[in-house]
Amino acid sequence: MDIKRRNALAAGTALAAAALARPAIAQTRKFVIMSHAVHRNVSTGARGGDSTAAWRQRNNLEIEWLTFGVEAVHERLYREAQLSQGGVDMAFILERYGGPHIAPLFEDLRPYMDAAPIEKLDEISPSMLAAHTYRGKLIGIPFRHATHGFFTNNVMARERGVTQVPQSFEEVIAAADKLTYTRDGARVAGYALSMDDPSALMDIIRAHGGDFITRDYRFVADQPQAVAAIALVRDWYRRGVLPRNVMTFKTEEVITAMQQGRAALTNQPFGRIVNYNDPRGSRFPGEISVANIPMMESVAGRKGALVPAKTSVWAMAIPSNSPDKQRAWSLIRELSSVESTIRAAVNGNGPVRMSAYDDPRVRELAPYADLERRVLPTAQLTVPGFDQAGRAMDIFMEEVQKAMLGAAEPQAAMNAAKSRIEPLLPS
Repeated sequence: MDIKRRNALAAGTALAAAALARPAIAQTRKFVIMSHAVHRNVSTGARGGDSTAAWRQRNNLEIEWLTFGVEAVHERLYREAQLSQGGVDMAFILERYGGPHIAPLFEDLRPYMDAAPIEKLDEISPSMLAAHTYRGKLIGIPFRHATHGFFTNNVMARERGVTQVPQSFEEVIAAADKLTYTRDGARVAGYALSMDDPSALMDIIRAHGGDFITRDYRFVADQPQAVAAIALVRDWYRRGVLPRNVMTFKTEEVITAMQQGRAALTNQPFGRIVNYNDPRGSRFPGEISVANIPMMESVAGRKGALVPAKTSVWAMAIPSNSPDKQRAWSLIRELSSVESTIRAAVNGNGPVRMSAYDDPRVRELAPYADLERRVLPTAQLTVPGFDQAGRAMDIFMEEVQKAMLGAAEPQAAMNAAKSRIEPLLPS
């Protein structure tokens, strides 16, 4: 079963001619933002407050949020950014879909900062700024990091005798086995895993001491540690520890499975705890907890060592053909402020300012604050950014699914992935 997803840049290039033949997206004088739905939710949520409200009132302007899935955001945005006259004022971009190849489509934000600086910019990690800097051109101001934690349904854990938070990934494996059972006549999968890209799988690979593509662009998923992780996922799928339809799981399906009790464990961004415990959608409000993801004891040599968890950095950018660049910058400044960062964190955002973790509002409503801050220094991107990253991730997931379905042994699948992906990597 192949995943047929298009690489964002390739799609943008191929569809540019068709895009030029149609009118720009925005036909009204609303301020248009293109993003994932999570950016709208954390910017305007009820718990922390709407960080756009004062800006909208000052500018007498409403915001139109155009929200899509992660890949679709970039595919549509890059297509729109190639128009001679654009209709998107501001956008959110993810570092792994970036690179020098897309930098010309966006404004260099350094002159904007010189003219109207962002409040306490030095609080934002240089590494997060570097994730969206290409050949000295800064095209994005970090807004959100999505760093993974380990979630447990405590109702089910108590029922099955899982009484302690796992301190090693061996204990995670044992818990997933125990939590694969029938509850009230319905099948519960011990573990839910998003499969639309490698981000969730990377935590399992890194728990085994492996990796996918290193920072210096070497493919290493054919090495024994990564192959062992793929073998574990295949075994989980065969035995029903993973949901039967896990091949189609994206973030939304993982959220639903955890909310409805169709799965008991998962690894997802820390902020998902808001979704999992939301009484409006969850059957287990207040009963789903989060912890750090532990390493294999056999790899780390001790219990309690943490996985270098998957992280990603979303940033706010201004397309070069934005109809309203100055207002776009003013909103970026608003959303980047200390207060807005705290509000977004209360709404479930991963704050790019470490000081937000010390705010009492965040600590009250984000009980995972210390856990997330603890893992940030060692967190790693899914892949380093390059122009063929999307295609490389597609190929990797295709080969992983072949192994899970029994169409190839894990080692053979990773060997095939290597032969297909290495030609795409930067030299």
